Amino acid sequence: METIKNIGDLCTSCHRDTSFGSGLFVNRIPSDTKTEDGYLCPDCQMYDCDRCDKPIGCDQDIYLESVCERVHEECATKHELTEQEKIDNCITNNHGE
Repeated sequence: METIKNIGDLCTSCHRDTSFGSGLFVNRIPSDTKTEDGYLCPDCQMYDCDRCDKPIGCDQDIYLESVCERVHEECATKHELTEQEKIDNCITNNHGE
């Protein structure tokens, strides 16, 4: 059985320092791979918008359930945003009891 190496404050994806004062401390999240245990920096948490292919930052996406896409708010139509808000409100109201 392989052991997982603790790499401390390094990002498990890009291996940059995420320690306090590095500029990557805020929004880092705990992360592990099959071989390493550390953190995932904010840059490595990004993924591409399904519409414009530009990176979407941590907690800056909108998931449009009707078309199964993750997009920037500005990439969604007003109609899609309205419909997604209805879905989100329905989920919140049904689970908030």
